[in-house]
Amino acid sequence: MANTGGFSLDLTGLETVISRLDQLDEDIDKRLDEKLTKIALKIIHDAKRLAPLDEGDLEAALDIDEVKHLIGLAYIDFGTSPEVNAYAVIQHEGFNKTPSGAIVQLQPGEKTLSKGNYNGYSPGKKFLENAIKMNEEWAMEELSGLLEGW
Repeated sequence: MANTGGFSLDLTGLETVISRLDQLDEDIDKRLDEKLTKIALKIIHDAKRLAPLDEGDLEAALDIDEVKHLIGLAYIDFGTSPEVNAYAVIQHEGFNKTPSGAIVQLQPGEKTLSKGNYNGYSPGKKFLENAIKMNEEWAMEELSGLLEGW
């Protein structure tokens, strides 16, 4: 080719770079899925330790879903199964509304009280919220270490 004094650029290995970036993206997604699942499992474990026992079986109903990806975000749902959501909300909030409209405050019963405190929290109302609170700092540390070793 004749030298016309113009500018030329030769990019060799560009396909390899693109392939490596695609693999890196997949690896990050996999690590993120693993971290989110680990965090959700720990929160649900702690929520089970704090869930009231006096009526129903909230411990058995607490579960996690699969990690989902949506428009560049990753998230995981956790909580109770849909069959017991109404009951779980009543137990979590610690009150119920009677058909006449009166508010009845729930008190932990003997079975719930027998569980004892766990990580500074009493079992009963706000069991899931308290499990999230007790794991918040640890969860942030787990997520901040997502790219360690790269």
